[in-house]
Amino acid sequence: MKKFDEKIYINVPKSHLIVYGISSVMMQKEECTFERLIKECFTLFPKVFSMSRYPQWPDTLRFDRDLRKLREEGLITGNPRISYSLTRFGERLAKEIENTLKVGTKIKKEYKIGRGTDVNWINYLKKSEPFQRFLKNKKKFSITEMEFKNLLRCTLETPLRIIKQNLQYSKNLAKEFREKRLLEFLKVCSEKLNIK
Repeated sequence: MKKFDEKIYINVPKSHLIVYGISSVMMQKEECTFERLIKECFTLFPKVFSMSRYPQWPDTLRFDRDLRKLREEGLITGNPRISYSLTRFGERLAKEIENTLKVGTKIKKEYKIGRGTDVNWINYLKKSEPFQRFLKNKKKFSITEMEFKNLLRCTLETPLRIIKQNLQYSKNLAKEFREKRLLEFLKVCSEKLNIK
């Protein structure tokens, strides 16, 4: 188990430490259940994840809000009843956090261009009929809920949480690939259908 300098890790956002905790569990080839994540984060970063009055014990309440936020940002997938894993964006952030923890450098917000699956997804979105309609006439553009769910490879039965994750992942990729019109399209769709 790695030990990190307390002076460095207390200045890293708690949500970033959780991302690193998930990565650390996954690197050990273990399933990252909620309980396992608590143990990992408390072991690695006791000052941040301990109870204030009983510092020898972990505080489980320090996780809930950050885990929800990380899921909404498209950095992690999963839930407390099953387990957690990192998305490609989460994996990249975990590497940056590890560098920060080792040398105390600040985390960069830059993204590098992806390959393979990401390129295919971007091309799929750009060639889609709804996006082409959007490009032709932004002012009169409309999209149905079913069309948008299909675009995100979802069905009418897909839980809203998964739809939001797919949407956020698509937005993250559009930003990464500097596809401003595609990002604008995704934002317009989510606003028209009230999916945020």
